[in-house]
Amino acid sequence: MKKFLLITFIIFGCSNLNEKSNEIGSISILNYPEEQELERWIKIDSGYKRVFQVRKYFEFFVNDSFFEDEENISEFNELKWSTLLEYQNRYFDLLDEFKEYIDQEEKLTKFVDSVIMAEYPKINDFTQKIFKLGSN
Repeated sequence: MKKFLLITFIIFGCSNLNEKSNEIGSISILNYPEEQELERWIKIDSGYKRVFQVRKYFEFFVNDSFFEDEENISEFNELKWSTLLEYQNRYFDLLDEFKEYIDQEEKLTKFVDSVIMAEYPKINDFTQKIFKLGSN
């Protein structure tokens, strides 16, 4: 009986831990997490600090209603903070991977941009819309 209880507690504890880790970064990039939630994410993965900075940066290029616009919500609501973190990590990995083969920084950046845009088309669409609006 003790073994059964111990195993039950271990399984229950692991499932709770798994649920919490699934929550990290799971909100739409159109929204901000609560301050304490963001701090928790950053403690778990400091890359969320960069995602936060990029999210703030986007606001310089769009009007105040961009992130609440129904069309944008429909198009980009499934784009999560965790996806942006994954995108950023992949971008830096690609830079590291190809820097020994492409010696000019500008060529390297263009190459990595083309690869990352193909791998993350939704983020590409999102950023193009933001910067297009910013140039108007």
